[in-house]
Amino acid sequence: MSLKVQLSHPNYPIKELHDSVLEILEENILLSMATIKDGNQSYINTAYFCYNKYLEFYILTNSKSQHCCNLLSNKSVALAIFDSHQPWTEDVKGLQLRGECELAIGKKLIEGTTLYLKRFAALGEWIKHPKDFAKGIIETKLYVIRTNWLQLYDSARFGDDNFIPISYYS
Repeated sequence: MSLKVQLSHPNYPIKELHDSVLEILEENILLSMATIKDGNQSYINTAYFCYNKYLEFYILTNSKSQHCCNLLSNKSVALAIFDSHQPWTEDVKGLQLRGECELAIGKKLIEGTTLYLKRFAALGEWIKHPKDFAKGIIETKLYVIRTNWLQLYDSARFGDDNFIPISYYS
């Protein structure tokens, strides 16, 4: 997949940033997502994810879960994507992102379902079409996360102790 967002940082080549971000996304299937409970208390969960070429993420989760209840009053989320098996003494890489999360509907539900089934074929045992979510076949729903901030860490490419805030736009 090729990203349809322009990644930039004044000190690093665009292609290297792009390659690093895509590599991290392809190598990982779980993310950590922080939400805000009751306006001031943080809450974190993990979720399997897929993504599109605009760095929008899709997660499948129970709409009655704590993080989904939190999203009803505050759509703000922070994400971390990384391989938890990385030894800290070797090359380390990961992404930190921020954005907003909401229930996927309409075109986003169609896109998210297609991408999710492609990445996690086992979902096809229950869900064949986006309309299947409305039928209540499974209790989980598909959510879309629209990111607006990205920070990259890739020690092999960019050096140790170098968190890189990346600007991007469609």
